[in-house]
Amino acid sequence: MRSRAEFAAALLLDLVGAAAVLLVSGRPWQTLLTSRPRPLADDVLRLSGRTIDSAPTALGLVALAGVVAVLATRGLARRAIGAVLALAGAALVWRSVTGLAAVSAARARSLVESKHSGVGVDQSVVPHVTVHAVWPVLSAACGLLVLAGGALVALRGHRWRAMSVRYEAPASRPASAEDQAAQRARAEASLWNALDRGDDPTDTSRRNGG
Repeated sequence: MRSRAEFAAALLLDLVGAAAVLLVSGRPWQTLLTSRPRPLADDVLRLSGRTIDSAPTALGLVALAGVVAVLATRGLARRAIGAVLALAGAALVWRSVTGLAAVSAARARSLVESKHSGVGVDQSVVPHVTVHAVWPVLSAACGLLVLAGGALVALRGHRWRAMSVRYEAPASRPASAEDQAAQRARAEASLWNALDRGDDPTDTSRRNGG
């Protein structure tokens, strides 16, 4: 029972952390406000986490793939996957924290030019950057969830069972004793039916249509 609880907890930590970071990375982490001459209104550009740094999104996808890999493996292979997940979680925390720092002036101007081309922005004007810290912090928290889940898999995963046989394809399941007994009973019944009809079950020529 304890192993099942640990297994479920590890999968839940990784799944929640990975799914949440994919959602959080799409939120506006920073806003660029660029002054323009009147009567033009100031230009506003919101930067998502993916625009600032694509690494959290990629690491979230790695964590999602890790959930499937943990289910499909066992033993040392599962522990190795847990170590990879823990490293991905640590990297996710690190790259999320870097999102708390405002983008440089040069990159801010470049982003404004590429996203809002032809808006009448003076090249000498430095955009004002506002950091929305809540989203990078939430992304880092998601990284901690992935880190915790991966560490649990790395430390305890070799003691958990692999996916239950009831989820495997029917053709891949070994025949049970009841199935084998039923098959023997059907074979014996077929033999007696042949004898009742006067057929010789040892006559191969009749069975081959000869």
